[in-house]
Amino acid sequence: MAGGKLRHMFPGGNTPQGFFSYYDYVIPNDATRIFLLKGGPGVGKSTFMKKIGQTLSEHGYTVEHHHCSSDPHSLDGLVIPKLGVALIDGTAPHIVDPKHPGCVDEILNLGEYWDEDKMVHNKTAIFTYTNEISKRFQRAYRMLKAAKAVYDDWEAANYEAMNYHAANQKAATLLATLFNGINTVGYGKMRKLFASAITPVGPINYIDSISDGFSKRYIITGLPGTGKATLLATVANTAVAKGLDIEAFYCPLDPLKLEHIMIPSLDTALITSTPPHSQTFTNATEIIDMNDCLNTDIVLRLESVTDYDRNTFWELFGKAGAYIHEAKKLHDELETYYIPNINFSGVDALRVKTLARIVGYTATQQ
Repeated sequence: MAGGKLRHMFPGGNTPQGFFSYYDYVIPNDATRIFLLKGGPGVGKSTFMKKIGQTLSEHGYTVEHHHCSSDPHSLDGLVIPKLGVALIDGTAPHIVDPKHPGCVDEILNLGEYWDEDKMVHNKTAIFTYTNEISKRFQRAYRMLKAAKAVYDDWEAANYEAMNYHAANQKAATLLATLFNGINTVGYGKMRKLFASAITPVGPINYIDSISDGFSKRYIITGLPGTGKATLLATVANTAVAKGLDIEAFYCPLDPLKLEHIMIPSLDTALITSTPPHSQTFTNATEIIDMNDCLNTDIVLRLESVTDYDRNTFWELFGKAGAYIHEAKKLHDELETYYIPNINFSGVDALRVKTLARIVGYTATQQ
């Protein structure tokens, strides 16, 4: 049997607002089963999910890897959409507790497999590392907040140069192209997540994975403040109003601002292409350049402002990433106090048992 499709995304991220989560959208409310994994650093939650995902992918199921923004090599969640099953890391900073205990949600406590007597001897070191990690993240968030303020000024300068009539015309043309003849009943659903994240190894995006398979890809580009997110919000609201379900992916620098939209029923992806996630799709259906709506005379007049903002923004953005990198190094050291004191054979036995239960849900999909 051919392997299933693998999609990558982020359920939460490091933002100017601190850690921001769209965990409520990882899987729909009518899920078959949600397993919430609890336990400290290094207990094997990510490996637990990866191994289950690998087995199900080998059996032909599409699997979603929901990555950790503070360690993109680790998973914060695993979703098997066809089965309606999710495994989610429910520990800090993304504390998740059961909403419908027993009938849908349940806790798998991997903390049961550590040796508490030995862990107590590491109490002082664990407290110290946890405190230092928190300090690094708080510094990172302050840098991101400062970077966002500078970015807002960069946007404001370009606002002055915008021809909004031209921008509205682009929006009207796109809406007519996408939704001509679409008349359904009721409202669609919007699933909110992140396609990109600010991580210890720099900005990462999974837009290739998320948009793979869509035959129509509209690439939206333009400077800050040229109306890209406004255009996407108009498309998203129209799609939902017409009864179409969409996946909406948001910006880590502003987690309420849209970056990308997937409309599965229209086989259509709308993708923002700007640094640090510039895209170069050779098979783009259309490139929508919002810079066409700028008055070049005003842009030139404000060039010294935007140059300063751009350089300052990237300096602050880079400093935030450096603090997140420091936090990751400290977290790796913190894990060394847990890993030697964990009964991984017990964790493996729980994984095998959990996988068997998930495979059992396939009978309801026949």
